[in-house]
Amino acid sequence: MDDLLQEFIAETRETLEALAGEIVMWEADPSDRARLDAIFRFVHTVKGSCGFLDLPRLSRLSHAAEDVLSAVRSGERTPDTALVNAVLAIVDRIGEIIEAIDVGASLDDSGEDLLIAALDKGAEVAAAQMPTTIIQRAPTRSVRLSVDLLDMMMSGMSDMVLARNELARRLRDEAVDPAIEAALDRLSHTVSEMRDTVTRTRMQKIDALFSALPRMVRDTAAELGKSVVLQIDGSDVELDREMIEMMRDPLVHIIRNAIDHGLETAAERVAAGKRQNGRLSVAARQSGNQIIVEVVDDGRGIDVERLIVKMAATGERSEAELRALPERAKLDLVFAPGLSSKNEVTAISGRGVGMDVVRANIEQIGGRVELINRPGKGLCIAIHVPLTLSIISTIVVGAAGQRFAVSRQSIEEIVTVRGDAVRVDMLGDTPVATVRDRRLPLVPLCQILRLRDEPVAIRMLAIVSVAGGSFALAVDEVLDTEELVIKPAPPIVMATGLYAGQTLPDSGRPMLLLDCAGLAAEAGLQFSRDVIVGDDDDGIDDQAAQAMSVLLFLDLDGARRAVPLDIVERVELASSDAVRRSAGQLRLSIDDAIVPLAGVANADDLIAARTEISVLRLADGRTEIGYAIADALDIVSLTEPMVPARIAGPIAGVVAIDGEQVEVLDIYWLFAAHADPGSKTAGQALCLLAGDEAQWMEQFLRPVLENAGYKVVTKIKPGEAVAIALAMDSDDSVAVGNAPIVRLRADPKPPSTADDSVYRYDRDGLLAALAKRHAGGKG
Repeated sequence: MDDLLQEFIAETRETLEALAGEIVMWEADPSDRARLDAIFRFVHTVKGSCGFLDLPRLSRLSHAAEDVLSAVRSGERTPDTALVNAVLAIVDRIGEIIEAIDVGASLDDSGEDLLIAALDKGAEVAAAQMPTTIIQRAPTRSVRLSVDLLDMMMSGMSDMVLARNELARRLRDEAVDPAIEAALDRLSHTVSEMRDTVTRTRMQKIDALFSALPRMVRDTAAELGKSVVLQIDGSDVELDREMIEMMRDPLVHIIRNAIDHGLETAAERVAAGKRQNGRLSVAARQSGNQIIVEVVDDGRGIDVERLIVKMAATGERSEAELRALPERAKLDLVFAPGLSSKNEVTAISGRGVGMDVVRANIEQIGGRVELINRPGKGLCIAIHVPLTLSIISTIVVGAAGQRFAVSRQSIEEIVTVRGDAVRVDMLGDTPVATVRDRRLPLVPLCQILRLRDEPVAIRMLAIVSVAGGSFALAVDEVLDTEELVIKPAPPIVMATGLYAGQTLPDSGRPMLLLDCAGLAAEAGLQFSRDVIVGDDDDGIDDQAAQAMSVLLFLDLDGARRAVPLDIVERVELASSDAVRRSAGQLRLSIDDAIVPLAGVANADDLIAARTEISVLRLADGRTEIGYAIADALDIVSLTEPMVPARIAGPIAGVVAIDGEQVEVLDIYWLFAAHADPGSKTAGQALCLLAGDEAQWMEQFLRPVLENAGYKVVTKIKPGEAVAIALAMDSDDSVAVGNAPIVRLRADPKPPSTADDSVYRYDRDGLLAALAKRHAGGKG
């Protein structure tokens, strides 16, 4: 009977961890029959087992909950907040009784009648009358198998892999009997299978960590008088069981801080132009040999100025010293011991004990904490932790005579720089890789790791995939593929963010595993990542400015200007003799073709005064034009909004870059004014960009339409009503309810007099057609 009881306790405990979250999710969506059935099955199973094991108190509680849930399933009861609270209270009490049985403690049954009475329709039971006894759960150290034993198994398996690798290396250096080689192959196969089996025994879905979050978020928000919507992604990601337990307390603290410190009250959110309900996202994903857990909110973010003032008040450093710190160091003040950004102490926060402990605990297990702050818009806290002792398949690369391992899972392909298919171009001082017409940021490994001062020719690229995008990693050579035992590196090494662990390959020389996401961050690459993601996230503006990459260049008149990088095909040198004014405009003879050439107002004279110019080759997928410049300078990301120009012309607006006002070219105007029309070489009204060329319209037409007062989207959200749509005349399948559609054509001349489409570079005609159709649609 003892074995059966322990089996019952273990299974009930595991189910309870997931059940509280299911009940909260069911409250949010009462029509979710699958969740209701799961909750009903649990209480039904508990009731049946209690009868067999002679546990009358559990049987009585579960029977009462089962009756109510059965009434909900049949439609006799509606799951309102009171009913959900009562069911949650019953589930909590079942958990307390289970823990009391497990540790052999006595538990008073007073108050259980009130719990059952609260299930009745119309019952009003004061919260203060509910039983509040809590039994501290003992740490779960076994799941059918001792965790210590699993540690021993994994350690032995790791030694076996290293011994296999060493044996293989020694046999490769000598003549080997074929029978011995065959035996080694069988051994390698067996070791690989055992490795996978042992690794799986230590791994557990991170859902074990996430399952309790919905209930915790619900209770914390209610305690603070806030309304919070929680979204969880990546519950299927697997992590070492011990690592999950080590992350539990830091994650709970971060989430409670996000609700208390980060998310504003409903009144504050409305005043700030946000939705009334706060949004909190918790997501897990694997990146190489690391697991990244992100907690993202759409609250107020970190007030760095407030941190500086609070830190200066402690007397440890002066305010002048703190203000002289780099921006990242200022943000990291939140981890200072004893520092709290709140003035008052509450049951949740304000004591200055927390974020320093969070970082210390994460670094203790070889991880790191990264902050991505957007003042007034939200905060992302990313926890990077290793998979701990594990064996992964890697590719060994060389750089400046040193060896590094890269997870094979992160590498899309390895290519050699050769010809036009795979090449490295310089846009100013910034290298960019082009791999079969795919343009990628280039990250030289030697430069990032500071292994070599002098530049060398780039000959080999590893195309690396990270969350949000890909980049080309320039390496000197690719040496081997190996299955390696990865362990966390010392904290000082892991703190750089460039490495995911260390290993000892069969060569006997210690080697570091590269963190590809860390390399991208060190190189300054920023892949777009929304602060909050959700299908029903109607509070996030579709027009929230993503960081746009632009090419900064020196124009012929000496001014620094910029152009969106996406339309720059390449930057080429050309002789001034190749430029002529013909057919009413400047044209450039290049690559056996004649390309229309744009430039500043007196471009003719400025070009004639030079022997050589640089040309921006701009393409929109159908036509191409050139823009004459003096030199390409750099690639930068624009995060601040652009101030639009007052009149239509070659300049779309001005932005601030390094404190200087920089004009941004109006690519729509340039193509409208200079592209050869016949060339086919390659509270606001909601305007939908639809069809196959929505991306072109997004790039070229969005500024024009927004300046004209339209709200522009490429995807319709539930509840949104499209006032008018734009599509190409070739996209006959595009239909948006009863909304009128303005058709765009590539040819400036309509195919017939009855055709009412608009030439896509006819700004005035387009705006007039939109206004006319919109007015007609409203009528």
